[in-house]
Amino acid sequence: MTTFVTYFIACFLIGSLPFGEIVARLKTGKSLLLPGSRDTRLPGEVFEILGIPTGIIVCLLDCMKGFLAVYPVTVKMIGADAYSQWWVVGIGGILTVIGHCNSPFLGFRGGRGLAPTFGVMVTLLYVPALISLVLGLSLAFWGLSSKPGALSAAGAMPLLSIAWVFLVRPGDINYLYIVAFMSIWTMWEHRSELKNYLGIKTLSSSEVPSTDKEDVSAETDAENSENLENSRNQEKV
Repeated sequence: MTTFVTYFIACFLIGSLPFGEIVARLKTGKSLLLPGSRDTRLPGEVFEILGIPTGIIVCLLDCMKGFLAVYPVTVKMIGADAYSQWWVVGIGGILTVIGHCNSPFLGFRGGRGLAPTFGVMVTLLYVPALISLVLGLSLAFWGLSSKPGALSAAGAMPLLSIAWVFLVRPGDINYLYIVAFMSIWTMWEHRSELKNYLGIKTLSSSEVPSTDKEDVSAETDAENSENLENSRNQEKV
C-alpha cells in the first residue's frame, strides 16, 4: 500500500511540473497565467508568447507527463504486472492530469489538462486517442481555434473508446471509467467555452446592464431632490 501511495504522489508531482511557465519565464520573462485567474492564457496568446516551435515542444512535454506516469514510472514503481490492476494506472493517470491543472509550483493553478490527458489515453487506448487527436486538430485548424477541437476531442473520446473496447479489446473495458473521468474533466475545464457555444452567458458583477444603473441613479437623484425640498420647507416654516 505504501508503494501505491508513493506512486500516486509521484504521478501528481510529475503532472505538476510547469514546463510552459518555466520556458515562458526564461525566454520572455512573461507568465502564461491569466492575472486574477487559475487558468493559463488562451492558446493563441500562449503560442504568441512562446513562439510556435517552442509552443509545440511544450505541448509535447506536457503530453509526455501523462505517458511517463502511466508507463515507465508505473512499471518501475509497481512492476511489470501493474496493468493487471487497471485502477492503479487509472488513478495515476488521473492524478497526473489533476496535478497539471492544479500545480503546487504555481499556487495550485495551471493548464486545462488536455495535453497530459492525451498522454495518458494514448498509452492506455491508443487507437481512440489518436483518432480523437486527429479530429480535434482538424476542427481546431478549420475553426482557427483550439476550443472546438478540444471540446470535440473530449466528446469523441468516450464514444470511440466504447466502440474500440467492445469490438476489438474487450479486456480493456475497465479503462472506460478513466476515459469517462478524463472527458468530464476536460469539459469542466473548458466549461466557459462550452457555455458560450450553447448560448449560455453568465453576467459578472461588472457587467450589470446600464438600464439598471440608470434606474438606481434616477432613484438616488429623486431621493436627494426630495430631501432638499423638505429641508427648504422646514426653513420657510
